[in-house]
Amino acid sequence: MLVVIALVCGLLVGALAAHGAETLMAKRAWQSPSCPYCTTPYEPIQWSMALSWLLGRQQCKACGNPQRWQRLAGEILLAVAWALIAARYGFSPRALFAMLCVIPLSMIVVTDLEAKLIPNRIMLPAIGVAAVLGTLFGLPLPFSDQWLWWQALAGGVVGFVAFWLLANVGIAFFGEGALGAGDVKLAAYIGLITGFPFIILALLSAVVLGGVGALVILIARRGTLHTAMPYGPYIALGGIAMLVWAPEIAAWFFG
Repeated sequence: MLVVIALVCGLLVGALAAHGAETLMAKRAWQSPSCPYCTTPYEPIQWSMALSWLLGRQQCKACGNPQRWQRLAGEILLAVAWALIAARYGFSPRALFAMLCVIPLSMIVVTDLEAKLIPNRIMLPAIGVAAVLGTLFGLPLPFSDQWLWWQALAGGVVGFVAFWLLANVGIAFFGEGALGAGDVKLAAYIGLITGFPFIILALLSAVVLGGVGALVILIARRGTLHTAMPYGPYIALGGIAMLVWAPEIAAWFFG
């Protein structure tokens, strides 16, 4: 029952987060979801991409264009992450904290898939909240009761520095666009919510997932070594994986 509640709530909050992500990315006033092609307001049943796709109502009634699949990806990511956290840890305070921390990650998945953009309007407030709460109350790692005030800040610094170096190396070898400032900020946020030393595993997981994604693109012959791809979703997945399976991932990496 807890998993079902988390899944349903995740879909609802995911729909709101996905809409908020697009609103912040476009820097427009808050309004009800509408078609991105003709601006016709969606029916209330279409406000959730997952629900509208399940019911076969994914097309705009005015122009017939489908809803953006990127919003659906953000909704599903949040719902599945919440369900996995609830399945393993219930609704403990740290589990609820972890669920809260997934919301900005689902928003970033939407914006990065849509426009290869990680907006400061999403990232900077998330970093600020994670830094304060992580320092005052401990990390949102449901499997651990340990609290060390410096772990979140140390993780944030490691995440920032590691991806800042990777971004500069990527620019040197592949030119602009390999990794951007948004990816660096996102890595810092992942460090704040996973802490040190788990940020190292989160980044390693992101690199592995990104490598798999790049390989799939190459095998499908839809890109080259110089093809730009959004890296934010892989960083987000690495962070979520640590919130859910950190002990297992640590055992896998280090035996």
